[in-house]
Amino acid sequence: MVLASIDFEISGLDRKADRITEVGAVLWSTGLKRAMETASFLVKSEVPVSKEVEALTGINNAMLKKFGVEEEWAIEETIRFVEASEAVIGQNVIQFDKHFLYNAAARLGMTVPERLWIDTRTDLPLSVETKSLSYMACDHGFLNPFPHNAVADALTVLKLISMYNIDDMVARAKEPNVVLSSLQKFDNNADAKKLKFGWKPELKKWLRVVKASDVDVLAKSAPFNIAVEKGVTSDQVWYS
Repeated sequence: MVLASIDFEISGLDRKADRITEVGAVLWSTGLKRAMETASFLVKSEVPVSKEVEALTGINNAMLKKFGVEEEWAIEETIRFVEASEAVIGQNVIQFDKHFLYNAAARLGMTVPERLWIDTRTDLPLSVETKSLSYMACDHGFLNPFPHNAVADALTVLKLISMYNIDDMVARAKEPNVVLSSLQKFDNNADAKKLKFGWKPELKKWLRVVKASDVDVLAKSAPFNIAVEKGVTSDQVWYS
């Protein structure tokens, strides 16, 4: 199977207003277990990089002006990687990178080909604890040498998923996400935290995003009752 591992750095966190400032893309053969093509480049941005993002990534506006490629070329090149793949993969790629790619393509009058999107945040086995990419790498016995460098992150994702069965990940990626709420008593909130439910104060609920096949597993193992939240989306859990 040929995967396109894609990672973006962004000028800020607003998925509508901010722009892609760096692209890392790797075409990876799961059969050969090697990269077929790799790309890494900065992208000029009409939206200035925020100070918070600059501190996190080391990317600043002067760098983009001097070394960045034009946005149109960057998006064309990213789409070329998607076209050459059977599926796109990344850390938090569905809720984050995919939005920026589709928004940029629409703005530039381009079309992103339909592909399966596989996300290490949700499509690894339920037993894998979701953390930042660097912490997940450490949990699996290796280091991401350059966190928040787009191509380093894309390669780290591939190293991570190489430790699991890709067919199982594909099957999970095809399942819908489900938002669960924990129904434990207030004095048992520690139990919810142990099972990775997060408190959403605006909804006054403990919530977790899982795959549909995980619901029965959690229902049997949790020391409290759980319920499917049909009126809450994964976006609300992760980004509201």
